[in-house]
Amino acid sequence: MLGKSMIGTIVAALAAAFAPAVALAQGKGETVRIQDYPGIGNMLYRIAATKGFCEKHGIKCQLQMIPSGPLGAQALLAKSIDVGFFPPEVQINAMVKGAGLKTIVSGATLNVFLVVIRNELDAPNAAKGYPAFMADLKGKKIGVPARGSGGEMQFSLLAQKAGLKPEDFTFVAVGAPNTSYGALVSKQIDASMTFEPSGSICDVLKTCRTIYRGSESPEPAQIFATNGASSNMVVTKETIDKNAHVVDALIAAAKDAEVFIQDPKNYDEALKIAQSYFKFDLPRGDEIMDASLKLAIPAYKAAISRSALKAIADNMLATKQLEAPFDTTGMVYDKAP
Repeated sequence: MLGKSMIGTIVAALAAAFAPAVALAQGKGETVRIQDYPGIGNMLYRIAATKGFCEKHGIKCQLQMIPSGPLGAQALLAKSIDVGFFPPEVQINAMVKGAGLKTIVSGATLNVFLVVIRNELDAPNAAKGYPAFMADLKGKKIGVPARGSGGEMQFSLLAQKAGLKPEDFTFVAVGAPNTSYGALVSKQIDASMTFEPSGSICDVLKTCRTIYRGSESPEPAQIFATNGASSNMVVTKETIDKNAHVVDALIAAAKDAEVFIQDPKNYDEALKIAQSYFKFDLPRGDEIMDASLKLAIPAYKAAISRSALKAIADNMLATKQLEAPFDTTGMVYDKAP
């Protein structure tokens, strides 16, 4: 049998052997600039930054408000930020044009998009759900976060599967929910393909109506299949090549944040964190944030569904947003969850 001293020597040797591997997964104090959105925004990294999970893994997370996916991709490629947070449709379009991008972790696995309409809009089919309500919107002005955004692309698919064409609608770029709401209630647009807290604003203030949620509606099946990879954290291949240890630290911090936010006992603290980053300049703003966060929490997971990515690329091909099939296996960092 081994003596205590020998066992101690072996344990120490093993610890020394594994120490370098652990160190490689840690940052070295780097500041990482990460895209955030107005509203509930990028909650995994808001939590990671606030709760010290970023520092735990050797990095400093700095969130930067950028209100749409295409703008986030532009900022990422221009090196104004280090991590974009946007739908796969935006990443795929950028990659088709030659951008070297990789998804490293998810941030909102469930489909974030929803359709809200003005209360005054004549929509006799609204209560019937999809596809019936699409006939009410034909010829109307549809707000989207940005032209070419994931919201516009998904609305185009809604149109196609309902027997309509994107050309049957007029798309208007209205930005994030805090600005798209103003466009809606001032009648600059008739409806909006948007994301939370837009639905919560309508539900709480009763000034508009939510008629579709991509995360809940089983139709069209092609969009429901995209649940699992709705909006992801994306870095450049250059970042991975030069600073893989930082990317690994980002993944680890996101996983810690997921554990925190998925624990119901942490809800009140999570809500305070959300409110510390953004306040709604609206009546009952705190109630809107509360309702929005409750709806969104099930989506705050780090893992990326590879089948959902494929479904998204297939949808883009079907709606002629892609000229040829796109291999989504090249989108994802090999260490991504």
